Amino acid sequence: MVAELRRQGVDARLLTTNDDGPGLLSDLPLGVWHEHQDVPVLAFPRWSPPLRPLLEFAVAPGLTRWLRTHLSEFDLLHVHALFSYPCTSGMAAARALKVPYLLRSIGQLNRWSLEQSPGRKRLLLRLIERRNLEGAAALHFTSDAEQREVADLGLASPSFVLPLGVELPELLPPEDRGENQPTRFLFLSRLHPKKQVPLLLGALAELRLHRPEAAWTLEIAGEGEPAYVAELKALALRLGLAKRCAWLGFVAGPEKQALLQRADWFVLPSASENFGVAAAEALAAGTPVILSTGVAVAEAVRRAGAGLVCAAERRPLKETLLQALEPPSPAQRQAARALAAERFSWPSITERLIEHYRTLAPLSARG
Repeated sequence: MVAELRRQGVDARLLTTNDDGPGLLSDLPLGVWHEHQDVPVLAFPRWSPPLRPLLEFAVAPGLTRWLRTHLSEFDLLHVHALFSYPCTSGMAAARALKVPYLLRSIGQLNRWSLEQSPGRKRLLLRLIERRNLEGAAALHFTSDAEQREVADLGLASPSFVLPLGVELPELLPPEDRGENQPTRFLFLSRLHPKKQVPLLLGALAELRLHRPEAAWTLEIAGEGEPAYVAELKALALRLGLAKRCAWLGFVAGPEKQALLQRADWFVLPSASENFGVAAAEALAAGTPVILSTGVAVAEAVRRAGAGLVCAAERRPLKETLLQALEPPSPAQRQAARALAAERFSWPSITERLIEHYRTLAPLSARG
């Protein structure tokens, strides 16, 4: 997003910390502006209590000091996340300095998300974050579904819907796979309970019992907490799927593109996704998708004929996977690519984002 904003003439910059989940990014310069992928980045060290249960209460005093001193030099602050110190302190500083800010809540206000650690989140909402939400110049949602769910909170802040963007990769030459090749299902995402990989494995186990002669494979690309990944592998073994599943770990770059484009179907049966970037990346690669109704882009996929959509339950998912044993048609692949190009390409998304920026704060030479 920041890179495309800069390409379109906005002096956008990225302020962050060296947070990396339970650890820290070791190769990130701290306290100085530096270029990363053509984007100016300023990162500050995160400090967390030494006890693991308290890790989420991380702070970044250097970031707070910088905001107090320099935020008024900018016309607008675009905050990406909620319930985290950098974002919370950023919005508080913006209000104090009368700098307008937008908030993209990255799905953290969706019903499913609020039900995870509900006591803590409700407390933070009441004590801190509701004031941040009400003080926003606008709330940025990435789907109509997300906007509808957040309406439950009765917020008075104006809002708009604008999806995230994806790059449109150069397509690889068609692969000559011959006859009787297995159908390739691909799961590519963070390995987290929200993504519902156990549901996918259970549905595939039922599919194997229903159609034992059918040839298919499941490639699982992504990483997560080691204990959870071990649970998933053990489940695949118990279900008799070990020989059908390939655990690829984290993939990026050309390897990721090759996986996306060589797959027959991208599968994401998440309980809740405020957008679904990985699904949009699959569409951009020309790969039709199988999505649960909890993935916000599912309705656009259904309307475009760019994939299959089902309830996030074992039987409907099994029936959908059964239908997908037939490779997708060229028309479905073309529809997937066209949907990504028309709805989710970064240049068009960013043009619309800049228009929202202009309504909220006149863009000066600084951006």
